[in-house]
Amino acid sequence: MEELTKAYKEISLELITRLENGELDTIEKLLDNRQEILNQEILNEESNKKRFKDILVKQGILEIDNNINNLLNENIIKVKNEIREHKMSKQANNSYINFNKNKLNIFNEKV
Repeated sequence: MEELTKAYKEISLELITRLENGELDTIEKLLDNRQEILNQEILNEESNKKRFKDILVKQGILEIDNNINNLLNENIIKVKNEIREHKMSKQANNSYINFNKNKLNIFNEKV
């Protein structure tokens, strides 16, 4: 069980490193690995789950998980802002193109 808690903590610390470096495309596998460890412990007896949880709490996993949560939220906000900026840029480009098309259509109208 101690190997699993060590692995869980190491994966969590690696997640923090990758989130801080902006390597968002590589975190899904790490999150899946953490979930696999939790699933292994969930399938075990109730007493093992409590012991597993106590070991993780003693190792300071709560602070690490809070840090991961904060970093994920920051990155979500950053990506949302990038999407919003891209959408506004696309709208501006479309407006400019449509404006220029209207100017060109003046020569095709009957006088």
